[in-house]
Amino acid sequence: MPIEEGGFYDRDPRLFDLRVALIYPGPYEVALSSLGHQILYFLINSMEGVMAERFVTDLRGSVESGRSLEEFDVILATLHFEGQYQVLLRMIEGVKRPVLVGGPAVSFNPLPISPLVGAVGLGDGEGLVEEALRIFREDPEGSPYPSLFFYKYRNKVRPNRILKLKPLLNQLRVIENGSVSNKFLLEISRGCNWGCRFCGIGWHWKPRVGLQVDQIIEALDSAQEQGFRDVFIIGSDAASSRTLKEVLGEIVNRGLKASLPSLRADQIDTELLDLMRRTGERMLTLAPETGSERIKEVINKRIDNEDVLRAIEEARDLGFRHAKLYFMIGLPFESESDVLKSAELARKANRVLRTKVSLSLFVPKAGTPFETIPLLREEDFRRRVSIFRRNFRGDLNVSHYGRAFVQALLSLGGFEVGEILRVAFKRSFNRRVYEDIARFLKVNIVKIIYEERETPWWNYVSDDMRRCALAEEFERAKAVGLEG
Repeated sequence: MPIEEGGFYDRDPRLFDLRVALIYPGPYEVALSSLGHQILYFLINSMEGVMAERFVTDLRGSVESGRSLEEFDVILATLHFEGQYQVLLRMIEGVKRPVLVGGPAVSFNPLPISPLVGAVGLGDGEGLVEEALRIFREDPEGSPYPSLFFYKYRNKVRPNRILKLKPLLNQLRVIENGSVSNKFLLEISRGCNWGCRFCGIGWHWKPRVGLQVDQIIEALDSAQEQGFRDVFIIGSDAASSRTLKEVLGEIVNRGLKASLPSLRADQIDTELLDLMRRTGERMLTLAPETGSERIKEVINKRIDNEDVLRAIEEARDLGFRHAKLYFMIGLPFESESDVLKSAELARKANRVLRTKVSLSLFVPKAGTPFETIPLLREEDFRRRVSIFRRNFRGDLNVSHYGRAFVQALLSLGGFEVGEILRVAFKRSFNRRVYEDIARFLKVNIVKIIYEERETPWWNYVSDDMRRCALAEEFERAKAVGLEG
């Protein structure tokens, strides 16, 4: 591992009342790019009498000291997507310590992982971890988790939300050849107000919160003082932020580089693209999801194809070298003619600027208007991919159906899926493994994945007003979808 600075090293654990193992279920380099992981690391280590060390998959023992998980009092982990469930369970196998998990994946649906851990924190970790650790210190043998946590699968929980966003000023730095080689992570917004009906982040993280300009300047001052040269801008709705141009302008003035997430084409103009170019960005990343006007209405992501092509043309004219587009297959009420329109949009984009397309299968998420929608069956998926491929004829990356199948099971299932996971985590993350175990346990996963179903998480998540809103949104989508 390269030299790392900014961490908490060379400490005697006997000097602390509580020792926390903070797990990221992935390799060190990926963990370093996880803002949530870093936020929790610095937050926990700022608490009096508490220390935290990090654990990743490609290092034995903790990052800081090489100590084992058994040498800590409590284990915390963040789970960003369902594929990390098995990784986490392998990392904690046989460890006799209480385990608390959080993150987007389990915030969407806490049920499958709940039987296998001590508790699940829903929502923003900043407002949960301090309270949980405080109560744990006061009563280690009792029930250490407050009502904001989902535990013992019996209490109703209201997800935690922060009301103000703060930048993480001091961050971990990797030093290679005398310079900081990793990126400064700058989250300028959290949540989204557009209301796309397929999006878990947009429906679970409301209201949207963002940084003020003075906070951005403070963060970039800190980044420069620490020697960072690259800034990674984070925000699921970054292009709609009123501060994005200010951020990029500050980065340009300071001689730093920047990387951005995918942007909404209808929020892009020449000024923004020029600022991106001046920060070193040479690829424009957009997520139109579909080229069909009807399906745009269904999913409530109304971005004109002309805006997508205009943004790509302007990027080309400013010297961008590539574009990347994200599309989905299997969206509710989709037909093969809708897929053809997506391929046509991708082909037109590729004529303007060299374009790479990422084509993924739509996986329904709990707590969104499409939570009861069945997953597209494999034969239909393959046929629609073939239609897209024939009509696009460009650089295409297609998601793996089997992994999406397992992801859907973990996204939509209840406690019975946790029992499948209890066995499956030691084996491969693939469809056949989960089907075989489900058959042995007599769990009907066909009903969970391929049929309209009840939503068991609503028995445990306290947000009845939002549930009604989701039902109304689905009816609006259905009215549009059935017209086609």
